[in-house]
Amino acid sequence: MESEFKVKQITKLYESCNKCGLPIINCICDIVPKIKTKAKILILSTEREFSRPSNTARLLKLVNPESTELILWERVKTPEKLIEYINSDDYEIHILFPMDDDEPLERKSKCKDSEKIPAFIILDGTWKEAEKILRKSDYLKKLPRISLNPINKSEYTLRKGASEGELCTIEAAIEVFKLNSEFENAQLIKGTFDLFMRSFKAGVSGVELKDINI
Repeated sequence: MESEFKVKQITKLYESCNKCGLPIINCICDIVPKIKTKAKILILSTEREFSRPSNTARLLKLVNPESTELILWERVKTPEKLIEYINSDDYEIHILFPMDDDEPLERKSKCKDSEKIPAFIILDGTWKEAEKILRKSDYLKKLPRISLNPINKSEYTLRKGASEGELCTIEAAIEVFKLNSEFENAQLIKGTFDLFMRSFKAGVSGVELKDINI
C-alpha cells in the first residue's frame, strides 16, 4: 500500500511529507539509503495510525520498499493482501507478539533455516491498539508467535503514553532483522531511524536540521 493518507502536521509552519512524515523543511526522502532485506515485514495498521507524523512504519517502507508491506486494518473488512501472504507456500509467516503464559508452547516460534521467505507481521501502534487488532482478527490468532528480548531500551520518545521500553515499529523491525542475521541492514535502518528522530524534534520547532548524516 502506498501512502494514501495525508499525514498530520506537527507544526503550523510547514506541511508534513506524506512519505517520511516529517515537516517538508526536514524531509529525508531523498537522503535515506534504499535496501532490500531477505525477511519480509508485513505491517498491519489502522488509518488513524498511518496518518500520525510520529508513525515509523512509513519510514521502514521508505528505506526498505521492496520488503515492506503496509496493510490497512479495518474492523469490518479482512485485509485480503495479508491473507494472501498467510496462505502462500512461498512464505514462513510469524507474528511479532508476546506469548501469554497459558498458551501452548508450540505456538512459540523461532527464526529458522528454511527455503521459504521469512515474513513477520508487526501490529503497528501502541500495545493497546495492537492487542485490539489481534483480539478482533481471527486469522492472526493461530499464527506462530515471536517475542523480542532486546538488549537496549527503546530510543523512541515521540509519543506520550507509551510504556517504558516499548519498542516502536521500526525498532521492532530492526530486532527482527538481527534475529534473521541481517546485521548490516539492521544498522542501516537504525541510522535512518536516528536521523528521523533528530529531524522530527527539530521540525516540531520549525527548525531546519543542518546535520543530515546517517
